[in-house]
Amino acid sequence: PDCSLYMFVLCRVTCAIGATATHEAKPTAYRASVMIARTMQHTLLLFDIDATLLKTHGTGMRCMAMIAVEMFGDTFRWDGIDPSGKLDPMIFAEALALNGIDVSDEIQEQFRVQYLRRLQEELIACADQVQVMPGVHELLALLRDREAHRGDIMLGLLTGNFTAAVPIKLGAIDVDPDWFTITAFGDEADSRPDMLGLAMRRYEDHTGHPPCAQRVIIIGDTNRDIDCAKAHGAVAFAVATGRYTVEDLRDHGADVATQDLSDPSLLLE
Repeated sequence: PDCSLYMFVLCRVTCAIGATATHEAKPTAYRASVMIARTMQHTLLLFDIDATLLKTHGTGMRCMAMIAVEMFGDTFRWDGIDPSGKLDPMIFAEALALNGIDVSDEIQEQFRVQYLRRLQEELIACADQVQVMPGVHELLALLRDREAHRGDIMLGLLTGNFTAAVPIKLGAIDVDPDWFTITAFGDEADSRPDMLGLAMRRYEDHTGHPPCAQRVIIIGDTNRDIDCAKAHGAVAFAVATGRYTVEDLRDHGADVATQDLSDPSLLLE
């Protein structure tokens, strides 16, 4: 929806309530209008995980490779597959196609279950290799405080990870998945733009009104995060904590491109 038109209508409705209410009813009407206004002004912040909030230094892909060998033998190849910004099921499907293996729901499910088991084991065994990105803990603390006290933002996750992989990875950096109200994960949609569409529908289900696309911010480290945002008219907030530089991300069309999340003012203002 058009945000400016949305707020214009809201203001007119609020004024009408004040004009028609009795003197005694005005405080109640005013409180109601303020509550409506607050629910209509959320900025939805949707965070990617890998190379945006944390790095596992290849643990995820190593686990995928190990499980593929267990399932199909040590000749299974991953040549040329770029996982950056892709959905976990898509990454595995590309690898299957590369190896001439037909994709099936049964194979995907077998892979998912075994991968999640191995991922948890490896992240425990290699805990010292998990790196939280600069400023992440401080930023999330500030955003959670603002969400609780001002109510003008809402936190969410938009990541290509399998749903069950999210608490495993976030737990490795002491971040609680329950901090994020709106989520969309890699096994819930067919593409990253489809995940954003799902997140926006979930926001509407949660609040009772659709989000203004201009107030949806996609925070990620790849060109695919930028493309995802642009597909829905959302804001692409890119961080150069992955394989792409600030210049790369700007050139690809990021609305904001910064080195990392250590400057909270970029998202708080």
